[in-house]
Amino acid sequence: MFFSRVLPGNCLRCIDADAAQFRGGVVGGEGWSELKKPGFALILMMAASSAQAHPHAWIDVRSTIVMSAEGLISAIEEEWLFDDLYSAAVVDGFKNDSPGQAATVRDFAPDVIKNLEPYGYFMRITVDDRPVKLNTVTEYKSEMKGQQLLLSFTAPLAEPVDPKRYAVSFAVYDPTYYIHMAHLAQQPPAIRSKTQTDCAARVEQANPSAEDFARAFSLDQGASPQYDLGHLFAEKVRIQCK
Repeated sequence: MFFSRVLPGNCLRCIDADAAQFRGGVVGGEGWSELKKPGFALILMMAASSAQAHPHAWIDVRSTIVMSAEGLISAIEEEWLFDDLYSAAVVDGFKNDSPGQAATVRDFAPDVIKNLEPYGYFMRITVDDRPVKLNTVTEYKSEMKGQQLLLSFTAPLAEPVDPKRYAVSFAVYDPTYYIHMAHLAQQPPAIRSKTQTDCAARVEQANPSAEDFARAFSLDQGASPQYDLGHLFAEKVRIQCK
């Protein structure tokens, strides 16, 4: 993967005004289908130079489901590890605004989290196939892990959910598929509980068709975002209890 530039105005930190119109996903409970605005500027989007196809960046995702002493799911902790070339582009893009790399890395998290909020933090959590809301993320940080940028945050559910009573699942993805987001096989989603639990998380891989791949890889960097594309390549994490 080769990147030629950061988007004008350093759009890693600025989001389009159309974000205010977003009412899909967990924010408004209407699902990702409400992403229709042509001006939707992804907070994490980069332009590609030689490879003129989706995706343009990659994130390794690590998820931890947080359960209360009562056995309710109260939050999901996320760690997003950006690919090394993307990470280098982010750091370089911030150097003009920050006196040093350490400040640059620290400042990345609050800016990104603020701008991801209208989009449900790129998370879609469902209970019995119905989207549920998240509260505002207030715990977050960004740091370098070797040559890669690591963003960590905790997404609290607006209301705790009992996974023994309801079918709970979630997906973490960019709805336009500019960024490919996936859990590593060696780091599957985990559950952290204050008491012993018989619940487990299982990743259900996406199953895009040949036509879906053809569509994704036919889009060049000047193409209008297609907001129904990302879910075709999104993993689904199912939480099951005995």
